[in-house]
Amino acid sequence: MTQQLLQLSQDGQTISLIAKPFKESPDHVISRSDIAGELVEIDAINFYLFENAIDSALGIINSRQKDSDVEVKVQQFVIAERRDSSLLIKTEPDLMKTSITVIGAYGGDPVTGNALIDALKENHIVKGIRKTQLQELLGRSKLLAPGEKLTMPVAFGRFPVHGTDTTFEPLVDDSSQRILRPQSTDDGKVDMLDLGDLITVKAGQAIMKLVPATTGCNGFNVLGKEIAAIPGNELVFDCGDGTAISEDDGNILVATKSGVPLRKPCGMQVDDALTLKGVNVTTGHIDFDGSILITGDVTPGMKVSATGNIIVSGFVELGELKAGGDIAVAKGIIGRQQEGKHLACYLQAAGKVTSKFAQFVEIDAGQDVSFSLHALHCLIRTKGELSVIDQIKRHGTLSGGYVEAGSRVKALNIGALAGVPTEIITFTQHSALREQLNTAYQAVELEQAQMHKIKEAQLKLLKIPSTKRPPELVEKVKASIQLHRQRMSELNSAYQNLKQAYEEQLEQVSIVAVGRLFSGVSCQIEKEKLNILQEHGPSVVVYKDRALQRLSYNA
Repeated sequence: MTQQLLQLSQDGQTISLIAKPFKESPDHVISRSDIAGELVEIDAINFYLFENAIDSALGIINSRQKDSDVEVKVQQFVIAERRDSSLLIKTEPDLMKTSITVIGAYGGDPVTGNALIDALKENHIVKGIRKTQLQELLGRSKLLAPGEKLTMPVAFGRFPVHGTDTTFEPLVDDSSQRILRPQSTDDGKVDMLDLGDLITVKAGQAIMKLVPATTGCNGFNVLGKEIAAIPGNELVFDCGDGTAISEDDGNILVATKSGVPLRKPCGMQVDDALTLKGVNVTTGHIDFDGSILITGDVTPGMKVSATGNIIVSGFVELGELKAGGDIAVAKGIIGRQQEGKHLACYLQAAGKVTSKFAQFVEIDAGQDVSFSLHALHCLIRTKGELSVIDQIKRHGTLSGGYVEAGSRVKALNIGALAGVPTEIITFTQHSALREQLNTAYQAVELEQAQMHKIKEAQLKLLKIPSTKRPPELVEKVKASIQLHRQRMSELNSAYQNLKQAYEEQLEQVSIVAVGRLFSGVSCQIEKEKLNILQEHGPSVVVYKDRALQRLSYNA
């Protein structure tokens, strides 16, 4: 190349190429490599190149002038320019994270710390900025090749920590824990027959502690707007019979008489206790206003009813127990297989049901149901969870029968080698929760329809000349719009809260086999079903991606 083609502007920002066709066929075709060589010579190899302009200029230079007598006008093409590092700011839609993308300089100046700060200010990013992230981004950006991009998050919002509801901590054991935790002997061994003394309290004894609700901690987004935390629900003691709030500490519940403690959702009550050696044809059926301790067995055909707890130290065989509190049976519950009829052994408790084992038994419980050995061919309905496993996870088989549980079902083994049909349905309250969701959604839709009508009325009003609009009607429409917007916000918030609560409950529901999950087990969570067709090791069945999935379980 005999002549210099490129020209640097006086300000050093652009490179121009002078293009003029040859009068005769050129001996040397000017190529991009020639241009690149000149760019190196003038220290502009890193400039940003305008590819189309280069192509046009080369096309003219390498062409032959058609009429040698005609003066051809020289054309000048800007083919490159110096560019400083540039920045792109991206904030997530929820305003909880902002990232900066640095684009490497084309022969220009690298990004500076002040430029990063100014870019954030221009985009109103004022909160949650991480100085260490900015320093790292600044250092790494200096190593970027021309046009190379580097993206890093530099500002983070903080989600609010919502408050916790008031909780109530019992200060005395309940009968179910006593059944699940037999007494230790002097040599450290466990005596399965020794369940300890009946749990009783004395007048003046502290029996429950109230842990106040917390307000939570507000959060913020990267724009600096505060996100309010939802405070926990404040609850107060529900003082049952035989209890009162301590005069010394308003967060302590004490017994006002001696008796058997019965736990309630927000408090306790102290019942009088009836102690029997057994329930049989000699005692007859038992119906008692309070709690009952039976130190022996409940024999076939006998019925026991109590407004409080029922505690049986022996067996219950082919009997009927109904309790306003918990039912705890130390040794086991035995029924009998009956074709086409209800099971002959029936337990009903407003609270928990706890025992060592149950077979051919029908159980209705308002709270959790727990067995430490097995539950075979039982019909179990509980609003809480079902657990068939001991504390050291050596025993616990759930096999045969039908289970309905409000939350989790957990056992060491579920099903049996013979493929015994075992049906498990969890999250039984989903229909009621779905109905609440639908009602809330319909309320939102109805409010939207009302808003649409009001906006139509407002548009009609705006078509009237301002001098002829009735002032009282204008104010009425404005007030109506404001009222319905507030109502819409409240309804939307209520719907979203219900939806979130539903999804959170659904996430917590599972069917867990700590040891083995056998074929013949039918699982259902919400409306979705999964039939187990082969034996598996430790497994958990969960609702995921709108279907039931069996996953490996790791305790």
